[in-house]
Amino acid sequence: MKQITLIILCTMMYCTKLYAQQVIPSGIYGAAYSGTVGNLSVNWVIGTLTPTDMSVLPVRLISFKGHLRSNGNAELEWKTAEESSNKGFEIQKSIDGKHFEQIGWVDGAGDYQGEKSYHFTDNNLQTTSYYRLKQVDYDGEFTISRIVSVIPENESLDRFSAFPNPSHDGVINLTLPDHAISLTLSDKRGSVIQKQENPAASQKLKLPEAGFYLLRIQTAVGERTLKLMRD
Repeated sequence: MKQITLIILCTMMYCTKLYAQQVIPSGIYGAAYSGTVGNLSVNWVIGTLTPTDMSVLPVRLISFKGHLRSNGNAELEWKTAEESSNKGFEIQKSIDGKHFEQIGWVDGAGDYQGEKSYHFTDNNLQTTSYYRLKQVDYDGEFTISRIVSVIPENESLDRFSAFPNPSHDGVINLTLPDHAISLTLSDKRGSVIQKQENPAASQKLKLPEAGFYLLRIQTAVGERTLKLMRD
């Protein structure tokens, strides 16, 4: 019998039987997609398929999102396209994107054809957090989703601001997101003038002389640069 061997990196879920993988915040692993091999229509999975005996993942996850609610909680939303023997979803959380623990459970629909929406609220969002789903079948098999992150307002890069800018005397008041990693002041040529590790969220900065400057902040979720001027 002719076999078709596929090794595919898809966008939503990966098969836990094959390989142990390190998961990072920006990583996306999985196998839950549709396609064709020649004239044969299949559901893509990682592994070996035969035209007469093909394995199909029990749940096809088509979206998984996380966002910050106005009350400061983290809201997780996901959607499936079809389900087979789906017992439910274990919601897992991490503050470093590597070590996860269970914080909740949402029952699945068992056997279901068509799209179905789910949601879960984390009422204990204290710092930037990473979430993933562990989808569990009735027979105990499971798959792990990709990771999404939710950033509380006090750690958002949108908090990064400088006033006044331009400054007449070179003194600028800074507001930074909490738990920033570093703050770097450079001249317009990119030469570093000063650098702070773990900078305070509120502070004053003195520009040494008239001219343009670049102030870059780095956090666990990204970085941002402001253009400063002393006239």
